[in-house]
Amino acid sequence: MNVKTFVLSPLQSNCYVVCDGADCVVVDPGDVELEPVFEYIRENSLTVTAIWCTHAHFDHVLGVDLARQAFSVPALVHESDLPEWDDVPSRAKNWLSRDYPVLAPPDGTFKDNDTLFVGKRRFTVMHTPGHSPGSACFVGDTVAFTGDTLFAGTIGRTDLERSDPIAMQKSLQRLLALDDSLTLYPGHMQRTTMGDERAGNPFLKRANNQLRFSGSQP
Repeated sequence: MNVKTFVLSPLQSNCYVVCDGADCVVVDPGDVELEPVFEYIRENSLTVTAIWCTHAHFDHVLGVDLARQAFSVPALVHESDLPEWDDVPSRAKNWLSRDYPVLAPPDGTFKDNDTLFVGKRRFTVMHTPGHSPGSACFVGDTVAFTGDTLFAGTIGRTDLERSDPIAMQKSLQRLLALDDSLTLYPGHMQRTTMGDERAGNPFLKRANNQLRFSGSQP
């Protein structure tokens, strides 16, 4: 498997092209300036099969319609983030002081424990609400895409409209079940590993301590 990272938008969002052989998916096309992504796909003769969105905040989905038009593929998001999808133009304008067109509706939704494929590679959807109601992680055998749930050393914001700090804590506790060897590709900043985050991320440590205190298991 090959993962190519593109840093997009004034908010420095990560967009990923995830490949198994010539088949690939685009994760979080978060800006309308997608030519570097398209050029990489063309130059490597890749076949895009889908667009996966870790959540529907504008800095992760602004380029969805451009990618759909370029490759004629479906865009998928968790069903709980459909209200966020509808709010994309207004939120983008508030943050970036530009007008953006309304996004066409997503072509489909996924839910917790659904299975997604890149070529023959299998990913499990883990619903991780907190940053947004429909935030999700895509967990494979060796890599996981964590969106704005878990970053290197920190987590996504929980002070936004529709964010939920209590839900975030429960989501972090679920993530503690992931294998330390997983390479994590977050929605912002650099990649990391689950082992490094378990050892050094203060938010994961807090979530783990709460589990131990309650006697629960992740």
